[in-house]
Amino acid sequence: LEVAEAFAKGKVKPKRSLLFVWHTGEEKGLLGSRYFADHPTVSRDSIVAQINIDMVGRGAATDLAAGSPTYLQLVGSRRLSTELGDLTETVNKSEKMPFTFDYAFDANGHPDNIYCRSDHYNYARYGIPVVFMTTGLHGDYHQVTDEPQYIDYPHMARVGQFVFDLASRVAGLDHRPVVDHEKPDPNGSCRQ
Repeated sequence: LEVAEAFAKGKVKPKRSLLFVWHTGEEKGLLGSRYFADHPTVSRDSIVAQINIDMVGRGAATDLAAGSPTYLQLVGSRRLSTELGDLTETVNKSEKMPFTFDYAFDANGHPDNIYCRSDHYNYARYGIPVVFMTTGLHGDYHQVTDEPQYIDYPHMARVGQFVFDLASRVAGLDHRPVVDHEKPDPNGSCRQ
């Protein structure tokens, strides 16, 4: 909501429209994102990229072995569009406190299959370039112990700023991010 509000209050509007979508039913099989991707409120052809954020409030060394104040996992950023992946890296380098990206969960054949398990995939299956950002899979993931006092709010705010900056760059492009990898079958099964 903060990112959407920042765009709404911004003095400079991006060249492209932005659409903010909150999906439900991810844990039940990506139901909300599947429905939206199958029945978008705008022409699917007008959606040039999808930035997905989920579970970005953690990421410290106490949460994950690789965790730090700059930790951020990325999934899918180059699977369809090398350009989107490169742009994500470029924008990160311009941040006041750049993130250290962890691409481990994006590896082909990774046993956790994160690329196929989060809402971004329903866009990717239609050939829409995606980038998924998370600091998830910490020890409290899907546990009753995952409570607000463990959220690192300054870290989460930096993620929000990064998402704003990346979305601004994508929305300001004079072209769609180039899809230079094979598009999946929208009705096929996902393979990471």
